[in-house]
Amino acid sequence: MPAPTPPPALRVAHLTKRYGAQVILDDLSFEVAEGETLVLLGPSGCGKTTLLKTLNRLIEPDGGTIELNGQDVRQQRPETLRRGIGYVIQQVGLLPHLTVAQNVGLVPGLLGRPPAETAARTTALLERLHLPAARFGSLLPAQLSGGQAQRVGLARALAADPPVILLDEPFGALDPITRAAVRRDFRELDELRRKTMVLVTHDVPEAFELADRILLLNEGRIQQLGPPRELLRQPASGFVRRFFEAERLGLELRVTTLADIQPYLPATGPAPAAPTLPLTTSVHEALAALAAGPAERRLADTTIPLTRETLLVAFGRSLG
Repeated sequence: MPAPTPPPALRVAHLTKRYGAQVILDDLSFEVAEGETLVLLGPSGCGKTTLLKTLNRLIEPDGGTIELNGQDVRQQRPETLRRGIGYVIQQVGLLPHLTVAQNVGLVPGLLGRPPAETAARTTALLERLHLPAARFGSLLPAQLSGGQAQRVGLARALAADPPVILLDEPFGALDPITRAAVRRDFRELDELRRKTMVLVTHDVPEAFELADRILLLNEGRIQQLGPPRELLRQPASGFVRRFFEAERLGLELRVTTLADIQPYLPATGPAPAAPTLPLTTSVHEALAALAAGPAERRLADTTIPLTRETLLVAFGRSLG
């Protein structure tokens, strides 16, 4: 007998929001599984940030229901609800009069966690985000760079170990180099791999890099919900197709895996001792790995060579 399907971490049903005669969210229904990262994507003004803020009641919807771990969020006081949900915003929102360590430990303190436990948790998170507490813990937010402040904001969202984290354009205010570095730390942080996350971005490649599924909005309505590969290759409408068209080649690099291009790779290659890349690696990730060195790899469990040239030729052939 198959095991029962676990309930979703987040369930939204028939959600609506209006400002006067303007409909911002129009009868939205969707679920987010435990441990899943759902990215909200769409043009400016489509309702994605409003939707995110209804999830922790920073904005109260006009209709519909939101259930977090099976409980209607309206059954909790807003401040209690928010303390149990991590929240990261573009402007970081660190309290300027508190030190880095005090900012990170703020929510555990409000929840009554023992000070020693909070201090240990704060130190561990800062270390994992490349901000050693001995150096950064006593600094004020004004003494941090943008990338450092964003890392502190992420540590603060994780400090109380919430099961759900909401992120509103978390990397949007950073320059491209810092943005890439913080996003890499975000992807590689073990703390996040078991979290349920809902993330708003306007950056399409970023959405494809981080999402398990993408919810594409336009004019307050869901246009398509599914894995990035599905939205790119099986668009549900002309709007969905047009939305990704300008960046299609770069997005194909992110959704095409080494398994997809294996039939187009050469059949022989380097010595078995060469470093390997798994079949699930995207072409984009493989190119980045080759750029970081060594400049030649092999496909896992094979002797098939992987160089920049062989990857790009095979990728082109796979697209027809």
